Amino acid sequence: MNIKDIKNWFEVAIPEPTIEQACIQIGCHYEEVSEMAEAMGDDEAQHSLEATADDYKAVMDWCYNTAERNRKVELLDSLCDQIVTAIGVAHMLGMDIEGALKEVNYSNHSKFEDGKAVFNEQGKISKGKHYREPELEPFIGNK
Repeated sequence: MNIKDIKNWFEVAIPEPTIEQACIQIGCHYEEVSEMAEAMGDDEAQHSLEATADDYKAVMDWCYNTAERNRKVELLDSLCDQIVTAIGVAHMLGMDIEGALKEVNYSNHSKFEDGKAVFNEQGKISKGKHYREPELEPFIGNK
């Protein structure tokens, strides 16, 4: 499993993304960080991040600031650092991040119906009728 596999999934799901879809994806990213805060038992951060995720998914005007070139460099740097630190957290906790990513990617493909992504009313890719939850228990390690 590698980043290219995940990128390919997005290319199939949304071959020509718009700035609105980028804003929705940023909201989805915040939503996942909110879930991390929830998993860590940090209710305050979880609720704050959840609200931020909802704002982005509603395509807030300030999301368009990411289109500025200097903002894109800062955003890209942050995204790369988040990938590195996420892999670091998984390593420190003895988790098999590569195996888990492969499982999540397999699950994400089960969201498609007839080879196409299914979208909810907010424009977020949602679970199709053949969706299969990822089975991550085997990848959490023993720590």
